Amino acid sequence: MKKGYDLRICTWNVRTLNWEGASIQLADALEKLKADITAIQEMRWTGQGCSKRANCDIYYSCHAERREFGCGFVVSRRLRHHVSNFTPVSERLATIRVKARFFNLSIICAHAPTEEKDDAAKDAFYARLEDTYDRCPNHDVKIILGDFNARLIDFAAARNMVVSSTRFRHLDIHKATWLSPDQKTRNQIDHVVIDGRHASSVMDVRTFRGVNIDSDHYLVAAKIRMRLCRAKNVRPITQRKLDVTRLRSQRTATAYSTHLSELLYQPTPLPVDAGGLWAHISHSMRAAAKTAIGFKRPPTRNQWYDEECRVAAAAKNAAYRRTLQSGATRATCERYREKRKERGGF
Repeated sequence: MKKGYDLRICTWNVRTLNWEGASIQLADALEKLKADITAIQEMRWTGQGCSKRANCDIYYSCHAERREFGCGFVVSRRLRHHVSNFTPVSERLATIRVKARFFNLSIICAHAPTEEKDDAAKDAFYARLEDTYDRCPNHDVKIILGDFNARLIDFAAARNMVVSSTRFRHLDIHKATWLSPDQKTRNQIDHVVIDGRHASSVMDVRTFRGVNIDSDHYLVAAKIRMRLCRAKNVRPITQRKLDVTRLRSQRTATAYSTHLSELLYQPTPLPVDAGGLWAHISHSMRAAAKTAIGFKRPPTRNQWYDEECRVAAAAKNAAYRRTLQSGATRATCERYREKRKERGGF
């Protein structure tokens, strides 16, 4: 990473990631946008963990059984080696910690209950958010991203935090983060909140309407000035697995025994200490197996998301962009709905 690196940190309520095709579209869209870390809400996956992709890592904290809510992070390959740990809290809260030069980043993904929920649910959420915030190291740059309700202001004021998503002057179309189903009402409910002592590090926050994942929320992106530490892009060395099923063949088993005997009882002097002797036996067994048995082939991935799916997704996104233009008619919106229905919404 170069010095003075500007991070693009985003938040997005996606709502449709229970389908594999939607997550592929999301990863491709964020890569084009050059998003470094994106907090996502309403993933609707199950369980907790990390799904590693070629162009990103998806960390998720979801309900153990039901496909509802769920939150997490999409980390680009440029930053995947800077992630020190991920902490799933609940289907509405998760944290990730990123290594930096002077101050590490503790980023919280939050999905608050809507205003229609009862007070007990909202009180429980903000109590857990406070506990999650307090567990972050004091010297870290603390950032909260997500879908909030009106009580966010009280929480931010109590913690001396700044709602950065309302500080920058932009056109109204670059402020709203949510669009009602009737295409008439827009609101700003997705926010970027940072602790006050590092508020000057946020260079800009705005909405990107053109990025489409069939959600009624727009993607919100913040540019943050942050100097990162050097990270060695070293891939972990994974040992290839031997295809031991081939030993069922008598011919393969005989070949393995022959090679192993030749290596074990070669004329060179054997080590006298136990450690050296075991190293010789282990190396001989591995070398004989490599020659006679061979390794397993890597499993082939499901390639159902083919070029036809990508063409359909491109046509759908083109129809979506036409709905964003001024003077868009009802027929334009209807054509976009038809494109969403094709091939299961992809």
